[in-house]
Amino acid sequence: MLEQGLVQVYTGKGEQMNLAHLGLCLRAAGQGLRTCVMRFSAHPFIGIEDRALSYLKPTVVVERSALSGESPGGPLKKDAGTIQAGLERIEEVLEGGGFDIVILEEANHILDRGVLPVDRMIELIRKRPNNVEIVFTGRNAPEEIIEQADLVTEMIEHKREKGSWNIDGTHQEGCTGVVTGDGKGKTTYCLGRAMLFAASGLPASILQFIKSPQPYGEVLAAERFPNLEIKTMGAGFIFGPKPSKKHVSAAREAWEECLQEISSLKYRLIVLDEINIATHLGLVHPEKVREMMALKPRNLHLILSGRNADPEIQEYASAVFEMREIKHPFNRGIKARQ
Repeated sequence: MLEQGLVQVYTGKGEQMNLAHLGLCLRAAGQGLRTCVMRFSAHPFIGIEDRALSYLKPTVVVERSALSGESPGGPLKKDAGTIQAGLERIEEVLEGGGFDIVILEEANHILDRGVLPVDRMIELIRKRPNNVEIVFTGRNAPEEIIEQADLVTEMIEHKREKGSWNIDGTHQEGCTGVVTGDGKGKTTYCLGRAMLFAASGLPASILQFIKSPQPYGEVLAAERFPNLEIKTMGAGFIFGPKPSKKHVSAAREAWEECLQEISSLKYRLIVLDEINIATHLGLVHPEKVREMMALKPRNLHLILSGRNADPEIQEYASAVFEMREIKHPFNRGIKARQ
């Protein structure tokens, strides 16, 4: 059980769906936390998402709200009875004591279009038990919801070449994406992306360059997944401008492991988690990374995550997404938690 449940909002204005909530499901499942994903609208890869989340049963439960069934761009029902039933179900899930985390997938979009009353949702936020975390996802989060939130991240698409970055990896020619920015959700986005690849039958590997080998939630939960591997190969968080010898050594080993995995032709997706931090601090030379991007197998997808991504690496990538911090719980006096 969480001691304090935050209100989190993952939003943006672009067409790409932020997958951080899927990574959050994976991480929470490994920590033994119970998550309910409530859906408000369909999307093109919903079947793959269902398959991915099915590996996390029984700690993750998926259900459709009474408001679901239409595509985000299509018409939405405004029947008062349907809306009331949806609100009552949200309230029941939030207050029922069965879940630690409640994810309202694509709720921002529904609220923004006026299908779901914002004032009633704010009332539900305030009435929820303090230990229950609530997560809003979707484009165009209303300002009233942002005001209530402890954590808000906006996903900004800076670059996406035509024909690249299919969400489930079905594009045969692999692309290279950069996920950077000062906001939360970079690693969880990458975890969500890898989950969809794995659920599609495409082997995925995540190499974590900074985290030290510990039983993190995502590492434990990934054991339930076919086609998904996570390796923590760093030496822990880096304090100060100059990394220690142990960080230099760990980064060197992680880089060598990265090159071996790329040349093995075993994976369709490799995530180099927090490598942008490693290049920014001089643990891995940016030129080596650019050379690797140029020489990778044609059908291999790469994601390079972490804040302070090298500008030339971003220029060479086929897609660049920024997770921009709008609100962070630390700024409201809420301390970090495990």
